[in-house]
Amino acid sequence: MGQTISGYIESWIRRLFEYFFGWQLQRYIAKLKPKDLGAWALYNYEGVSLNLDILPSTMKDLRTLEIRQDDVFIVTYAKAGTTWTQEIMSCVLHDGNLDEVNKRHTIQRVPFLEMSFGGTVHNDCPRTHRMIGWMPRSSPRLIKSHLPGQLLPPQVWEKKVKIVYVIRNPKDVAVSYFHHTRLLCPYLDISWDDFFDRFHSGDIGYGKWWEHYLYFWERRNEDHILLLRFEDMKKDLRGNVKRISEFLGKSFSDDIIDAITDHCTFANMKKNPMTNPDVLIQQIMGKQEGVSFMRKGVTGDSRTHLSESQAEAIDALCRDKLAVVGLTFD
Repeated sequence: MGQTISGYIESWIRRLFEYFFGWQLQRYIAKLKPKDLGAWALYNYEGVSLNLDILPSTMKDLRTLEIRQDDVFIVTYAKAGTTWTQEIMSCVLHDGNLDEVNKRHTIQRVPFLEMSFGGTVHNDCPRTHRMIGWMPRSSPRLIKSHLPGQLLPPQVWEKKVKIVYVIRNPKDVAVSYFHHTRLLCPYLDISWDDFFDRFHSGDIGYGKWWEHYLYFWERRNEDHILLLRFEDMKKDLRGNVKRISEFLGKSFSDDIIDAITDHCTFANMKKNPMTNPDVLIQQIMGKQEGVSFMRKGVTGDSRTHLSESQAEAIDALCRDKLAVVGLTFD
């Protein structure tokens, strides 16, 4: 009887949190305007460039944030395959129950730890890092972050919670990050060359991509870290779904692995309103013809953007910063 009552209470708490978080999110999004988002302006925090919407007060709070032993993190540099990987992880942590997964948008299922969209303009911006404390303790919290490893809450490292980290060819990251920035800042008309200069120097949200990569690459053999490559996931999605499942302590039948794999193909995620952030972004930005958060999801798209000198500049950084520790890209 005790377990039944406990389960009932946990279920009630979960529903209450989901309702409150979803209500807060929709209520707040309804009043946001494109120029409220601090997606291009920066400030320096402990040597790392951060977007204004990552509030200094949030960064201060993260230093003492309680992390639970069973928390699971998806951490990436921006546009390295975050939304894709978090959806796989969410499906795994829901034991492949896709009907349950599709009841809530991925933004509600996987809270974005440090981000406060429009937080510099609106004092009532929902503070994700505070709200996750409401999440029930009966099941793991899946939390998303783009922060470099040294800026994650210290308890992440003290408690050695499980982290899935994804790296992607930096040339493709640059192109995807450029289109993402233009999606969120259509009124600025940011040029590719201006964006590339900031990306190459590291004077962009989340700082130097190579330092972000190196922090996790050097820890890739630690038991609580699973490091994946975007390109490998494209080549063998099913194999990586199985790898993620095993890392998270799950053993599924072939049918469940197949169902998660199908759910998480790029084509299916793009057309699914519970996985594609377009549904929420359009409430703020309005409909932008031919523009989507989930744009192409391919490898090698950088060849259509980078000049010969820009490609060589990134190649040089890869040789100087990464190749010396065995990290290379095709």
